[in-house]
Amino acid sequence: RSVRSGAMEEKHRRILRRLRLELASQLRVDMLVEYLYQERLLSQSFLEEIRAEPASVRKALKLLDYLPSRGARAFPAFADSLRDEFPWLRRRLEEEEERAEEEEPREPADELRLTISDHILKRIPTDKQLNHLSSHLGPEWERIVVDLGLKTSDLYRCKMNHQYNLQAQILAAFILWKRRLGKRATVWSLCDSLILAETDPGVIVKIFQENH
Repeated sequence: RSVRSGAMEEKHRRILRRLRLELASQLRVDMLVEYLYQERLLSQSFLEEIRAEPASVRKALKLLDYLPSRGARAFPAFADSLRDEFPWLRRRLEEEEERAEEEEPREPADELRLTISDHILKRIPTDKQLNHLSSHLGPEWERIVVDLGLKTSDLYRCKMNHQYNLQAQILAAFILWKRRLGKRATVWSLCDSLILAETDPGVIVKIFQENH
């Protein structure tokens, strides 16, 4: 059974987002996953999903999108896995971590405070807002809902239930997140994940600053 040991630090989430394409273009994930599995950060089912991906870049992107959901230990364990075969990529992670420590820490959703009031950020988003949001998202929706806490099996179910309608798949995932987290499924936490996925802030503001 995998061990999460608390949420991944915000700075580590940002680093993985910032370096996502750079890492994916150079990694050979097959050389890393056994170590990460032994460290109990990958489940058996996810390990099989990674191996089933035909392209190296797709394997890497899948792993990088999955790591933020695996808890505080995931980032240092990922960095350790690079030590022997990809030392230059490990150095890039260390450089970005040093840079992050020099920057003033800030919650990603803080930048929305100027346009979205606190009382709205603390609310649970309505199905109407989630439907509106779903119409503005593309392939990045999977990263967003995994960051919110859904499992790969949840995504698969949403896709199978709405095979020919991307917006319906996304909406189903958001509603599942809202049902599962209850009062913790706030506009604030959703905005956090949207910003990490580099969703257009203008879209976020347009959807959530309006009263329901």
